[in-house]
Amino acid sequence: MENIFGIVLSVSFSVAYIPQIIKMVNRKSSADVSLMMLIINGIGYYCGLGYVLMKDLNAFWLCFNYVSGLIMTLLCIIMWSIYKGDKV
Repeated sequence: MENIFGIVLSVSFSVAYIPQIIKMVNRKSSADVSLMMLIINGIGYYCGLGYVLMKDLNAFWLCFNYVSGLIMTLLCIIMWSIYKGDKV
């Protein structure tokens, strides 16, 4: 049962960025996306991953969540930077 919670945790936090990325690509603009929010999320994921690794926790899904969330945050920041100057 705890694996189900881990899977849902990881998937939901990771795929939450997909609609925003799709919206940026379709509109060719990142004007309505907060870069500061993305940076804060990225710091949070990075620190969460560091905490899990430093505490030597046996928590695969938590570790997976932080890694996938960090990757999606970085992807979103890249998309933000590509479309930052473009207007609808």
